[in-house]
Amino acid sequence: MKHRFVLLLATVYLLSFAQAKAQEASSAFKTEALAATRQLAAFISLDDARQLPVRRLTQARLTQEADARQLYANDADMLQKKLSAIGQEYTKQLEQVLTPAQYQRYVAAAPGTLPATVAAKVAPAPAAALVQAQPAVQPAAGKAKAARSVARPAAQPAPASKAAARH
Repeated sequence: MKHRFVLLLATVYLLSFAQAKAQEASSAFKTEALAATRQLAAFISLDDARQLPVRRLTQARLTQEADARQLYANDADMLQKKLSAIGQEYTKQLEQVLTPAQYQRYVAAAPGTLPATVAAKVAPAPAAALVQAQPAVQPAAGKAKAARSVARPAAQPAPASKAAARH
């Protein structure tokens, strides 16, 4: 009976210690998120209505990054991938919160201009997005010619570098 009581007291003590550490980390993240949001607000002309959602997103990003650093402490490659994914998700979420003009200023920020906690992480564009689609029907050149061009099988898309050189 005494062992159970001692075990229960030890468990309660450990849980309260863990909760205190979590609150301490949360407080630090809150302070860091507030400072980063203020810098971002000044840089992209963030209005008051959007500051709270941005600060919450920033604090969530900091928490996720800290969790990832703890979880993948022994796997640097996986940690880098996870941090990149967290940054890209944060950038997508900001796109939903910010106005188009604010988002463009945010994405256009030079590396090192903004703190790393709020810096944009845009996913690389897929190669298919770089090749512009060509219209299937030629404009008013004649119905017979247009019908023949639709009936032909589609040509293989040019590599992205050649397509960019043509445009």
